[in-house]
Amino acid sequence: MPSNCCAISKPQLLFYVLPVRRLLRPLVGPQGTHSLRAAAPRERSLTVASRSEMSIEPAFHWLPGKPGTPAELSAETELPLAHYSALPARYTPFIPQPRVKELLMPANTTAFPQLDPDELTLLRSLARTQAYASGDTLIHAGEPDIDFFVIDTGRVDILNPTDDHCLIVSHGPGEFIGDIDLLTRRPVLITAIAKVDTTVLRLPGDKLREILNTVPRLSEKLLTAFTARRDLLQKSEAVGLRVTGPGSCKDTNAVREFLYKNFVPFVWYDSDTPAGKERLAKLGSPKKSPVVECHDGTVLINPTLHEISECAGVWHGCPCGQTYDLAIVGGGPAGLTAAVYAASEGLSTIVLDRLGPGGQAGGSSKIENFIGFPAGLSGADLATRGVLQMLKFGARIVTPVEVLSLDASTRPGQPHGLRLDCGATLFANAVLVATGAHWRKLAAKNADRFERAGIYYACTTVEGFLYHDQDVAVVGAGNSAGQAAMFLADRCAKTVHMLIRGPALGPGMSDYLAARIRATANIHVHVNTEISEVHGTGRIEALTLTHRDGSPDSQLPAAAVFAFIGAEPNVDWLPPQIAKDTLGYILTGVDMKSAGAWPLTHRDPCPLETSIPGILAAGDVRSGATKRVGFAVGDGALAVTCTHRLRSLIDAPIPATSAGAERRSPSAERPLTPVT
Repeated sequence: MPSNCCAISKPQLLFYVLPVRRLLRPLVGPQGTHSLRAAAPRERSLTVASRSEMSIEPAFHWLPGKPGTPAELSAETELPLAHYSALPARYTPFIPQPRVKELLMPANTTAFPQLDPDELTLLRSLARTQAYASGDTLIHAGEPDIDFFVIDTGRVDILNPTDDHCLIVSHGPGEFIGDIDLLTRRPVLITAIAKVDTTVLRLPGDKLREILNTVPRLSEKLLTAFTARRDLLQKSEAVGLRVTGPGSCKDTNAVREFLYKNFVPFVWYDSDTPAGKERLAKLGSPKKSPVVECHDGTVLINPTLHEISECAGVWHGCPCGQTYDLAIVGGGPAGLTAAVYAASEGLSTIVLDRLGPGGQAGGSSKIENFIGFPAGLSGADLATRGVLQMLKFGARIVTPVEVLSLDASTRPGQPHGLRLDCGATLFANAVLVATGAHWRKLAAKNADRFERAGIYYACTTVEGFLYHDQDVAVVGAGNSAGQAAMFLADRCAKTVHMLIRGPALGPGMSDYLAARIRATANIHVHVNTEISEVHGTGRIEALTLTHRDGSPDSQLPAAAVFAFIGAEPNVDWLPPQIAKDTLGYILTGVDMKSAGAWPLTHRDPCPLETSIPGILAAGDVRSGATKRVGFAVGDGALAVTCTHRLRSLIDAPIPATSAGAERRSPSAERPLTPVT
């Protein structure tokens, strides 16, 4: 038994407290009884639990605001030894560790609601009842495709295998187990054990989705709870995969970014800190980093994205063998919106993304001008909600996967082919290109050396928290740069230097945001300024600034640069037959036809249709698009309208006078060449 665990003999019990200002200590009380003394004042939650997966009741369980538990405990509570029953013979112990840091989820009716009698009656008619003895395991960590469990009688403890099976939360009658993994079908992060003899209502995953689509009130309660629980787990920084590597390592940050974008909870150990060095030593001090510890005990050293996606359960195999109504390339706001609408309207839909959902918007720390969210939301929150919506309606998402080439159909009714880097070719009757745009790379000398290791083209907690109480620079004058500056100034950096190429802050930014930046004391705005060189050995130390007003160059001490300058469309993988404007953005609809690129004579293109019939484009990748989340969402919805129209044309007869013209598409005139 670890030395920091306190034991009581005859019977032997282990107690732990989460969290209190001081751990409870077992003491010898009067007349030989054992007593527990709790230091006051207590914090948000307090649990004293027994040592094992066993049928013995805990000494007490107190959560403020939780029904059915004592409202308060005195500063000194004495419990006689006779209070405890003997341990069962089948008792198999695990040893939770005392933690000063809170691991128990706080009282939260949003994340942990109770189902009402009507909801339970509905579930009883669809689920099967299953009994578990005290100490039985309902769910093992790492188990994929789990069923939906609702507690009917008894109690189930949810434990964290990443942290020595510490208790996360305890569910009673009317409560349910699980979070968003019930929809993503990924391996679960927790272990669920019957605390006492328990009966549950057990519902298969496909039945759960049926309920989500047919019972709106229950659907809202469950989906809200699923997302709130995942948010709590991610913020705990104590659950999920373990990632060990230096914060200055671009490979470490690539893994962290991938896990963050795919809402996979993980614990990161910076190997430049004492705790990280100790963790790395326990793993054998590998020469390369990062080191990732998977749910099944597998240890990966400097893994590829495909390896990390398999480790995290994100990867469900290369899609093949099915022709979809709509294949969407790109999981940003336009792509996710199209997936939600298409799947909800009965179209078989798949989303393909090379990194994870969210797109360029997913790298935003806060989006405040999207209708319906007056307090704003992060790009990651928006992506999570969008993915859950599309999964609820039956759409599928595959990531990380890259589309190598598009093989356009040459006959009416024949599906288009998408050749994937995982070795398969996927077919779809309509293809939506929603690959968006990426920020232009910083052109300063040495900038490429520090990409993802000091120079970033996104600003989330993954990147920002590496630079706590340090000076950083933000390059750009648009909303993305402004939100990044505010996020860093408020939560991370000591001073934020905002570097703007133009003569003033404001023309390319929302008024409310520009006013907020001017009022923030630790944001310094530098106009007519560009970065010409980045300095540092291993880490960024300083920047050389060039001033467009003729002032001499100057040096600015800074630990990181967050760049949001210009945008370039992600179109390299597309065939040259797709018409583009002078900046490389895809021409669609009337603009494309006006440019003389439309090959058909018997019909006009859909508003989002490209110069290859049946291939659509939406969002930032499209010529004339406004770089706003709301615009991308509108495009995504319009893409589904176009898809329905294209489906209606498949069986429509082609006028005899234009039958030949139908096949004179650009894709039929020149062979398609794979992008290398």
